[in-house]
Amino acid sequence: MALFYVGYVLVVSSTIAFILAILTPRWIYPNVTSVSPSANASNYQGIFFVNLIANNNTCSDWILTYKDSIANCRPPYAVACAALSIVASSLSIILLWLAGGYLYIRRRRLAPHFVTFLAGLTLFIFFTTAVIWIVMLTMNRDGDMKIYRDNIGFSLWIAVGASGGYLLAFILFVLYRIDIGHRSSSHDLYSA
Repeated sequence: MALFYVGYVLVVSSTIAFILAILTPRWIYPNVTSVSPSANASNYQGIFFVNLIANNNTCSDWILTYKDSIANCRPPYAVACAALSIVASSLSIILLWLAGGYLYIRRRRLAPHFVTFLAGLTLFIFFTTAVIWIVMLTMNRDGDMKIYRDNIGFSLWIAVGASGGYLLAFILFVLYRIDIGHRSSSHDLYSA
């Protein structure tokens, strides 16, 4: 049961970290030739917000609402990343609710199947969060097809850490599932 508790704590911390990461706007600092160096420091893009100042054009608004004023600086993948982040955070909250319910009600007959479902949902959330930050990184490369450490904001690193937490929680849920299966098969073997 300790494996499940540790996995549950990892899911809780990863959920909080991922929601914090998607709500903070500074994921990527794109390379934009601007008039002044101070304006270049204020260029950033998040999951839901973009703020770009280039060539005396200011583009600062939410990504999910379509406006002509930000149409030229809103990348085509931005809405997809925003939608995926909403899906991942919603599924993560549902996973917390289901895993908390499992901690409260543990039926021996249903436990292996339910833990398998929780592990599969955790793996799906891991892949969804990984796709989000991989797309944000790969779509914001410069002309040389490189991205530099200066272009990566702190919010993206939080999202990478949250994805790692989901992967570790998946591994712990699988190990717990193997332990449940081993205990139930040895219990059936010795009860006869």
